[in-house]
Amino acid sequence: MKGGWLPKSLCRSEKVGKAERYLGHLIGPLGFGFLSIMVNSYLNVYYTDVCGLGRLWGGAFMSVYPILVKSLDIVTYILAGWLVDRTVTKQGKARPYLLMSALLLPVSALFLFLVPEGNSVLTAGAVLTSNIFFFAVVATLYGTANTLMVPLTSTDVKERSQLAVVVNAQGLITGMTVTVIFPTVILPCIGIDQGKWITVMVITAGVAVPLLVLQYLFTRERVTEREQAEQKREETRPGLREQLRCCRKSSMWVTLMAYFALLGLANALSSAAVFYYCNWVLGTYNDGITQVMFYAIGNLPMGIGVFLCNPICKKLGRTRAMVGGLILSCIGLGVCLVFPRNLPVVLAGQFIKACGTIPSGYLASVLLGEALDDVEKKSGARCDGFTSSLYNSLLTITNGIAISVLNAGMAVFQYAAPSAGKVAVQPQGMQVFFVFCEMVVPLLAYPVLAYLLRGLRKENPRRPVSRSHDVGVVCPSREGRKQICTKTSLKDLTKDNACQMR
Repeated sequence: MKGGWLPKSLCRSEKVGKAERYLGHLIGPLGFGFLSIMVNSYLNVYYTDVCGLGRLWGGAFMSVYPILVKSLDIVTYILAGWLVDRTVTKQGKARPYLLMSALLLPVSALFLFLVPEGNSVLTAGAVLTSNIFFFAVVATLYGTANTLMVPLTSTDVKERSQLAVVVNAQGLITGMTVTVIFPTVILPCIGIDQGKWITVMVITAGVAVPLLVLQYLFTRERVTEREQAEQKREETRPGLREQLRCCRKSSMWVTLMAYFALLGLANALSSAAVFYYCNWVLGTYNDGITQVMFYAIGNLPMGIGVFLCNPICKKLGRTRAMVGGLILSCIGLGVCLVFPRNLPVVLAGQFIKACGTIPSGYLASVLLGEALDDVEKKSGARCDGFTSSLYNSLLTITNGIAISVLNAGMAVFQYAAPSAGKVAVQPQGMQVFFVFCEMVVPLLAYPVLAYLLRGLRKENPRRPVSRSHDVGVVCPSREGRKQICTKTSLKDLTKDNACQMR
């Protein structure tokens, strides 16, 4: 793919400017972000509560189809990463797929919500096909490209950190907007009317198209340009097996992939269950306030975190801040579990939890960029596309597992879907299951994540010499010859008059 016809980037500077930071990495991705969060948060609700698919084939279809879709999605992510690594254009190897996904987005979003009735085989086939088209094609192309935007924009650690905060702020904006406006304004209006659901989703997809074009125009792949300038030709690029071997040389990369897999599973199950938890345990169905309070107040610290993340990490150190934050999140979840039906208590616990997730939530793309640099350092090859594919594959399969587990639990505990003019009452076991998915799973996962982050610190130390880095010095040996000696701090060196720094 040569792509000589592609529009040029509007970012001319070799440094990341404000227009690129805010238009390309904040405003542009909002379109797909809105649609993605609405699909991930409410598509399952649409299928179970509006279309009644929870009863299809005794609940077996809703328990199995997410795994089928996500399994295929993994294959397409690997193919997309392979394709990105072999794409050579003057506009980069990832950005062209931002533009391509913009063209496919409205059609794929419409198909997701067109569920035919009357024939169970036709219904199942339509749902399966539309999910494959959206998740395994459109979302895969966009996700692979978008994941690489921060690592490929710059190799400067400071610029990457700033971009990481902006990118996560974009996720926060989409999350807060959808979770506040949708349950407060939109859900009470559309109720369980299938036509209104389709209209809302098509409008959202239409708005996303110009925003994706904006993202394409105001991003630039400086790392890719550097590779092209060094004339790293396509035939010298390693295959998938060779890239895996290169990546495995970096213990930081391996540990980070395990971290993302566990984090993705915990977050996916919690996100999938939040609507049901707020409607059937914490509040009443579509009351228009419980879910809004849960997100707006419980996650308020994530908004403040845009300004606090970098100062906190500078003060405590990045790893210490992330590990300590996860422990604080466990305390918050523990508060929620004391009275999981009490809104004020749960909001307080969610507030504490959100405070703890500020460092780890905002710095994921920084860690990914450093892992890619570590792979290049130890193997001599950059594995951007492969790593992006694996990263997104992990998030994809964990999301599929989470949806399948949730739907299987709803079938086992006999979830009662609402009907027109009638609000069902959920069995006690069903309510406990929602609490387990929303609160207990993250509580079990966060200590393990903290342990993995401590491992990253040992594998990739970035400590200043004056504090803890070993310093090479020259010391006289017993035989009168010079030898290398190490001291753990400058303070130790001053105590040994026999040592002189090189």
